[in-house]
Amino acid sequence: MRFSRSRAALPFALLCIACPGWAQKHDLGSSPPTAPPLKSIATPQTAPLAGPTLGTLQFSTVNLAVSAPQALATQLQTSDDRVRTAALAAIGAPETYLDHGHVPFPHSVRLDLLALGTSNELDAILTVELDQHLVSAIFMPEDEQWHRVATVTYPTSFTNTSTTPSTFLRADRALREPQNYSAVFHSTAGGPNGDVTDTEVHLRILNGRPVITTSFASSERTCDPTHQHPCDITQRWLQPDATDPEHRFLLVTATGHAKPNAAGDPIARAEAFEESRLRDFSCQPFAFSDTSLHFEPSGPPVPCLAPHDQPHEQQHDQPHEQPLH
Repeated sequence: MRFSRSRAALPFALLCIACPGWAQKHDLGSSPPTAPPLKSIATPQTAPLAGPTLGTLQFSTVNLAVSAPQALATQLQTSDDRVRTAALAAIGAPETYLDHGHVPFPHSVRLDLLALGTSNELDAILTVELDQHLVSAIFMPEDEQWHRVATVTYPTSFTNTSTTPSTFLRADRALREPQNYSAVFHSTAGGPNGDVTDTEVHLRILNGRPVITTSFASSERTCDPTHQHPCDITQRWLQPDATDPEHRFLLVTATGHAKPNAAGDPIARAEAFEESRLRDFSCQPFAFSDTSLHFEPSGPPVPCLAPHDQPHEQQHDQPHEQPLH
């Protein structure tokens, strides 16, 4: 039985699974049949579709029949090294974790069931926290069988307490079809002088395949190495344009500055602090392309202007309604 979209998004925190039998079926109904025994699963040879807008994230696609995601979540925690290795291979974990001399246990395992496509079926995302990577495997049911269709990998150490599965992945309602979901991934890259760049990547399943519908630098902080000039702060987000009759979207870019001596202040790196320093906002229209399956710019960026932001003189020039006599 396949899963209905009406189930919405169902997150599971599988930090400790005690019942292997439960993992062979969904608690919402029966799952597609599991794949052949894990010994038959081979590590796919896929090429990362790396790009400058993916930041440090690595994205690869594949079409591989695997066991049910619940079963894989259980197998990742078994004491049997061979089963654990096969499960790591099934989710597309980096080769370094498939060494039979040392097969690590994950620090955490998270399973999300949600509709990433446009059908009534629920897909699955299995996120595993390893020593030096966060790995999210994307699965979809196809022909009564679970298939892994993509893997998103984020190289980051478990000792980095600012990075967790919840900061790496969140589920948002899809911009064009709010009855479905997008998987939104984040990565952070540091640079000299306290520079930081956060990258945001949106993923859906469209036309039966995983697609990155948009990706951009969601947050940037660039500082002068001499500390003689303010640090430049930039934040970006994509949102619907409620005033557009064509239902397009806006990429909002907000910029501001922080004092040079704030660069070394821990509170200066807090999101709330940076938001309070934003002063200028530009809006660029975007439309979704049914050809590229990607959000494409449909015009140049212009200053965002709300009605209450109009110059005082312009507001007084507006015609006034005459009173009825």
